[in-house]
Amino acid sequence: MTVVEQVTKAIENVFLMHGQVNPRCVTDPSEDPGEWAPNAHAIIYHTGNMPSISRLREWGQVSDQLGKSPTWYYVEAINPEVSAVYSL
Repeated sequence: MTVVEQVTKAIENVFLMHGQVNPRCVTDPSEDPGEWAPNAHAIIYHTGNMPSISRLREWGQVSDQLGKSPTWYYVEAINPEVSAVYSL
C-alpha cells in the first residue's frame, strides 16, 4: 500500500468518510501541481469535503494511524489549505 493510500485510509477512518475522499485531495508530491512540499510523502488539500486542518485532535489521530514502524509518518500543516505527510 502506498503512503497516499495509507493517508486516504486513515482520513476515511478518523473522519468517517469511507469512499468519500476526493483522490485529488490526497496526492503524491511528484504529482502536486502546487509543489508545496517535494520532500514529503503525501500532500493533502483541505478543499471540497476534506476536513479543515483546524480539527487538530482528529488530524493527530490520522498521524497516530500512520505512525507505525518501520516508517513513522505524521501530518503537518503548511497553510490553512494544504498539509503534508512527512516521516520521522
